[in-house]
Amino acid sequence: MIDFYGESCDVMESSARHHVVTLDRIFRQLVDFGVELHEESISGLNGAVLQRWFNSAKKALKPTTLNNYVVTLNPFLEWAHNIYPEAIADYSKVLHTVKLPSYDQIPDDEKPKEKYYSDEEIAKLLAVPKHDSPLKKRDRAIIATYLATGLRAFELCQLTIGSVREYKHGYVRVCRKGGAWKDVDVAEFAYGFIDTYLATRQDANDMSAPLFVTTHGQPVNENQLYKSMRHRQEAIGTECAVGSHVFRHTCLSAIEKIGGGAVARDVANHSSMAITNRYAHTTAEQRHDAVNALSWGR
Repeated sequence: MIDFYGESCDVMESSARHHVVTLDRIFRQLVDFGVELHEESISGLNGAVLQRWFNSAKKALKPTTLNNYVVTLNPFLEWAHNIYPEAIADYSKVLHTVKLPSYDQIPDDEKPKEKYYSDEEIAKLLAVPKHDSPLKKRDRAIIATYLATGLRAFELCQLTIGSVREYKHGYVRVCRKGGAWKDVDVAEFAYGFIDTYLATRQDANDMSAPLFVTTHGQPVNENQLYKSMRHRQEAIGTECAVGSHVFRHTCLSAIEKIGGGAVARDVANHSSMAITNRYAHTTAEQRHDAVNALSWGR
């Protein structure tokens, strides 16, 4: 049923995959509450069960994760009722998102980690290890591509070898969030990492082949990217956030400092500066230098 829902969603393929993965995770948890998902029905589900699961999840999950679960589950429950009205009641109004605490209300040890990497951390992530391997070369190429473009994970997954080797140098053609195809700038430094990785690929001359593949030759997906990036990040002992999206934050934050907000907005493919501002981060050192640079304090 979840796969059917994913195929029925009127959203981009990457968003549909995200919905499917999240719903799979939710219903694996609901099994412990007596809920079973069938092809055309859901047994053991009612409002009280949903509330008990929610109360339990609230103790174990971050508020942002819990809210993501709710906003993914409710449309699915409404859809399931509309598709199978005789078998499934509409429980989409039972659960509501929780109010997120303000940053000042979060204890220091629970505050979100930094959302961007320092130059020293980037150097460690891109450093060539003593014992190199095709997988490590692939991951360095992925990191370099992230940092050279500011792409989203699903955008990076759709790249082909031809998009780098056949398309005009310094750009890749990408279907961006919203469905529009656009040219995305690529920093020069990324090409060396990509070429080193492609030298390990037997299909490096197939311009239609995916740029980044698994050890079994399949295109990498967003979940695989997250796991690979987390492994590399934890290996350097970073205190920063892990996963894929942190590289987009790192790239856009640096671009904002170099070229200003408008340039960062356009590189990010955002519709407004308000969205881009979420990606503009500063360090304690930068803030300290700024206040000490005030003319009246000299």
